[in-house]
Amino acid sequence: MVDSSKRALFVVFGVIAGYSLIGGGARTANAVPAFSRKYHTSCQTCHAIFPKLNPFGQAFRLNGYRLPNETDEQIKQIPVSLGSEAYEKLWPAMVYPSTLPGNVPVALNVKMADLYQSSQEDTGRQIVKNDFQLPQEVNVFAAGTLGKHVSFFSELTFAERPDGGSDVEIEHARLDFISAFGPDHLFNFRVGKMALNVWDGFQEMWIMTNNGVDTLFAFNPIGFSGGTGLADSGGGVSLPARARAIEMYGVAAHRLFYTLGVDSPIAVGPGGPLGSFASSNKKDVYARVDYKFGGMGLDGDTTGVTLPPENWRETSLRVGVFGYSGGGPGIDFPVTSPDGQEFNQQDVSYRRAGVYGSVYWGDLNVFGVALHGKDRLRLFDPATATALSTRNTTYDSWFLQADYVIAPPFQVSARYEQLRAADPAVPLLKTFNANFSFLAYANIKLMLEYNRDLQNSLNYSIAGVLRAAF
Repeated sequence: MVDSSKRALFVVFGVIAGYSLIGGGARTANAVPAFSRKYHTSCQTCHAIFPKLNPFGQAFRLNGYRLPNETDEQIKQIPVSLGSEAYEKLWPAMVYPSTLPGNVPVALNVKMADLYQSSQEDTGRQIVKNDFQLPQEVNVFAAGTLGKHVSFFSELTFAERPDGGSDVEIEHARLDFISAFGPDHLFNFRVGKMALNVWDGFQEMWIMTNNGVDTLFAFNPIGFSGGTGLADSGGGVSLPARARAIEMYGVAAHRLFYTLGVDSPIAVGPGGPLGSFASSNKKDVYARVDYKFGGMGLDGDTTGVTLPPENWRETSLRVGVFGYSGGGPGIDFPVTSPDGQEFNQQDVSYRRAGVYGSVYWGDLNVFGVALHGKDRLRLFDPATATALSTRNTTYDSWFLQADYVIAPPFQVSARYEQLRAADPAVPLLKTFNANFSFLAYANIKLMLEYNRDLQNSLNYSIAGVLRAAF
């Protein structure tokens, strides 16, 4: 006989699986069970519900994947020593020692999905029913530490296309240099392809929902009169979800977080001359400053704070400001005027400024961002490359999301997004996203998610997703 608790679990699993037959779509996941193996601990040590981090997990990440005040006894997979510790004092007469992870630090995330989607297009309404994407995507992660001050994180994604082919992408590949000098946690460096720390807390790898915040990351500012809406490809972007960058970040006095960095331009286009990765020789710069009141410190410090035993709970407020600045001169995008004439357009300079806030109150976490963007768009004759005119455009985007833990296996989320596009002729874009997540096991997650365009009731999707991390 199956006991009552297991029977209840199977019933809930079955209900969600049934609803999954009218769902679909999946995004990048970033739960890495390699750390569970290293410390012999549950995913819930660091995650409220993967991939979303709890306050302890946030401190673990910012500390280069090391536990706050870590001791050797906490590490269950003994690392492989590369040289004696005594060599530290003999450097540079001897090579500075390091370590390798005790086992191969590789983890997998498998995503199964089914799609039900309705969209209103120029050709009429299109409906996709029960599109089995089994699997839709497989993510291969490698993450761990190298010695006392270096860590690494990488992600290789394999995704099948509807035409039967497959796409492979290096989504993350970075090295972190932790507490490189000075006080602990204050001066850390990252280099590689990564989700920039300037988006900490609201880029898709750090939120529980299947859908990312598209009004922030997918708005296309390119357009004859300014950007009109979202675009997966073929134009510029509002914010780069991932970028090739060098950045410095740190935590001061346990609660003040900062980051600043330099990366390749966010204007999307082909590679540059001589096979270079960047489309332009220019580089963009970005920065962010946050402060956290109450709860666990951003470095894991709990001095003077009494925390509940449930590690997803605390009472805290985190607020911050961020900015991004750069330009894409020389990167042409085709645009068409209202009367049908074709031109090239360059986003010669862009500025992004935003505010971030996050409140934890027991089982509830409410967070959001308000972003203001400004672009200087220059129009060119496609035949002669002669500059014709320059237009300054602005847009505004904001979202508010509430995540609630009903019980550790059952969590819900609701998000409202709004975008005022740069083109004044375009109405406000308003989007609602609701998610119910169920942890069938600590590393197996089912989601039922509804996403709707509030301006057009025929644009919506229902997503049923099964994800397993191992």
